[in-house]
Amino acid sequence: MYLILYNPLSKNNKSNISTHKLIKHFKEENIPFRIKSILKIDDLESYLLGKEHFTKIILLGGDGTINRFINDTFNYTLSQDIYLRKNGSGNDFLRSLMIDDSTPQTIMQARFNNGRETKFINGSGVGIDGMVIHFIETAKRKGKFRYFKNTVKALFKYKPVDVKVIIDEKEYEFKKTYLITMNNGKYFGGGMKISPDANLGDEFLDILIAHNISKLKILLIFLSIYFGKHTAFKKHVFHTKAKNIKVVFETPQLSQCDGELTYDVTEMTVEPCSKKIHLKYHK
Repeated sequence: MYLILYNPLSKNNKSNISTHKLIKHFKEENIPFRIKSILKIDDLESYLLGKEHFTKIILLGGDGTINRFINDTFNYTLSQDIYLRKNGSGNDFLRSLMIDDSTPQTIMQARFNNGRETKFINGSGVGIDGMVIHFIETAKRKGKFRYFKNTVKALFKYKPVDVKVIIDEKEYEFKKTYLITMNNGKYFGGGMKISPDANLGDEFLDILIAHNISKLKILLIFLSIYFGKHTAFKKHVFHTKAKNIKVVFETPQLSQCDGELTYDVTEMTVEPCSKKIHLKYHK
């Protein structure tokens, strides 16, 4: 039996059509299924181990839905085949998955100064990236180009900071830092190719730091990210791969992991988990 998990918060007209199309197909083919809101399951592990025998799971939603599923099932060994179907506004992980879903994906872990710990699978950002996500979540209107529009808004609001970064035990200092991203997938921000060389299956973070730069040039860099050309700005864009990164800020920052926010971050450590998950693309 199939279990279809959806996130009602990620619904829009396109996702409604996709959901109805899938359900119609299952009914026409007499395929047994249950459909359930992931937000209405208090204990997902217990639900999956319940009386109903689910052999396959389909996740309907964007990056936030995947993030919720991974965190809720991290301590559980999943026996079911797990599929991901496009059904939300943020599908950056899916963009990478559509390129290659043949091997399991690495789960990443972030720990913060306030004791919070979370898992993520696509990417994490801190600095202006966190502010952009905050603006998106609090915006009254949700448009197609909302990430870019709120990036421009954040550029005028965000004050760059000096940071200390420890990457695989090697210490760096960056002045006037706007953005630090630690990615597992290639994309963020609704299709921006932030990490062209990232591999979902390896155990390395793809790290990018934009620093010591004017507001105008950081805007140009953001535009170039759509084409994966931003790493050419070597004077202002530090790029490397690593297994562990620790970031220390002078002032509290906003951080996001798969679009889920953490506030008042002054210290953050990110590294891969030993556990992987095998998500497959459901057409």
